[in-house]
Amino acid sequence: MTKYLTIDVGGTNIKFAVMTEDANILQKGEIRTPMEGLSVFEDTIVQIFEQYKDQDIHAVCMSAPGRIDSLTGFFHTSGALKYINGVNLAEELKERIPVPFCVENDAKAAALAELWKGSMKGIENGSVMTLGTGIGGSIIYGGKLVRGHTFAAGEFSSVNMHWDQKYNKTSIWAYTCGAAALVRKYAERIGADPAEMSGRIFFERVHAGEKEACEVLDEFCMIFASGLMSLQLILDVQRIAIGGGISAQDILIETINRKMDELFEEYAGRMASSKPEIVACTFRNDANMIGALYHALYEMNL
Repeated sequence: MTKYLTIDVGGTNIKFAVMTEDANILQKGEIRTPMEGLSVFEDTIVQIFEQYKDQDIHAVCMSAPGRIDSLTGFFHTSGALKYINGVNLAEELKERIPVPFCVENDAKAAALAELWKGSMKGIENGSVMTLGTGIGGSIIYGGKLVRGHTFAAGEFSSVNMHWDQKYNKTSIWAYTCGAAALVRKYAERIGADPAEMSGRIFFERVHAGEKEACEVLDEFCMIFASGLMSLQLILDVQRIAIGGGISAQDILIETINRKMDELFEEYAGRMASSKPEIVACTFRNDANMIGALYHALYEMNL
């Protein structure tokens, strides 16, 4: 049984797991993502490897935010972890981690997981979107992940939602429709401190039928569906899978579908594209690690 150490770097936490080549999880853990700088980050990754190195780890497979050259391990950008910008992480770690190492963008890793064993299996044309701090995205055409000319295909977070104003950080889709935006909008509606609010609290109140929470969910899903409608006119995909922690909420997927139905019914006959299937991702919190493993096995041949 060959073992792989998979690592998913997030803006808040780093998740990691020992997996077999079939993506069976043998052990897993989580640690805070260091914000102090590159050296502390590298030390953290090495410490995770040291924890499992006696288990005959064959390779280390990572997913992380940013525009990443998945063939070389070079970070053109790194999302909120700006200290990795312009760094070839594979080169940085090769002297400290004596096994093969590879890294893939987190949203693209999630798509690879869904293509391999999840909601995109057998789908020729689709998109996987993860709702977190921002909106991770990926595009699938011909049953394969599209990375783009500079590895930036599917970077939906930065799509402008307000074409009548200058492009800025509050005009982009991530600010409007990331999971963090949903919590922020609810906190603003009820006059609460966003720092004391969470997705768990929000959806508890939605399920309890609280008027304000239900209104915010309805408005959020309409804005998100409007964005999906625009994407569909460009991509014309068969299926869109929604991931991220809040995708576990059936009511979210149901409401997005309802809003898409409303939009397509309203513009029936004038809309050039058809409504895609909208489903929840099969793999939620483990998707990025499973996709990183797929990248190592089938794209890097590790």
